[in-house]
Amino acid sequence: MATSTKAFVVALISAIVCPLLLSAEVVAVMLADMITYEPGNPLIIKIASVVAVILICAVAVALPVTAFVMGNRARNFIRLSDTPIAGASKALAAQVIAGVVFAGVVIVQIFVILWAAGVCSLDGC
Repeated sequence: MATSTKAFVVALISAIVCPLLLSAEVVAVMLADMITYEPGNPLIIKIASVVAVILICAVAVALPVTAFVMGNRARNFIRLSDTPIAGASKALAAQVIAGVVFAGVVIVQIFVILWAAGVCSLDGC
């Protein structure tokens, strides 16, 4: 499989998986809030709930970033090759899709941070 096709597939996967991860993150934040608020829960459980939220966030950010980097490498490889290679449009499409997904992930992450800080709620900011 060509590198541009791989980048395009990863971008499509990130476009499908990231909304699911972000909704899971919202639920995990609510659960982590309930777990950390309860004084009877052990410290290790509280830490594990916060780490779970951070891991979901990291995966949601890593998918579009990976697709964008793969698309950039594919475009550079195609541009610098001596022989004509097809796939520049797929690499560009992968970068565009990854950029849109990354922008959405960043917007949701900003909202989640403001929500955790008490500035915003599910009704709005």
